Amino acid sequence: MANENLHSYSMVNKIKELLRNKEMGQFIRFCIVGGTCAVIDAAVYYTMLLFVPYQVALVSGYLISLCVNYLLTVYWTFKTQSSVTNLVGIVGAHMFNLFGVRMGLMWLFVEEFHLSKSIAYIPMAVISAVTNYIVIRTVVKYSTKKKE
Repeated sequence: MANENLHSYSMVNKIKELLRNKEMGQFIRFCIVGGTCAVIDAAVYYTMLLFVPYQVALVSGYLISLCVNYLLTVYWTFKTQSSVTNLVGIVGAHMFNLFGVRMGLMWLFVEEFHLSKSIAYIPMAVISAVTNYIVIRTVVKYSTKKKE
């Protein structure tokens, strides 16, 4: 029993240490924001897909979730101030993600691999999230350094 308590105490300390790490904290907050926005994006996509082509549904969901994402990313994930530089950078990065990564992958999965629009959304969203984190983190770091 004492050994079990020691193990639990050690685990709690490891988790606290991870959370104190600035980059790990950013990554965890990014995942929470991303998860929230992914739910918004998917809900709009799958709802719109009932009425419009997948391209329109994809853009609609992404643009709605982008508004929420920008505010949470700047003020909570990276704990910085909104500026023209990070607004242009983040929106630019999201446009690259939307029209380059997401639309490109959806086209590839739907038109070339003949996956259903509903199924193709899932791997596209996973690949897009990883790409987006790397690009947004780079943009925020650049815009923060530029202000200093």
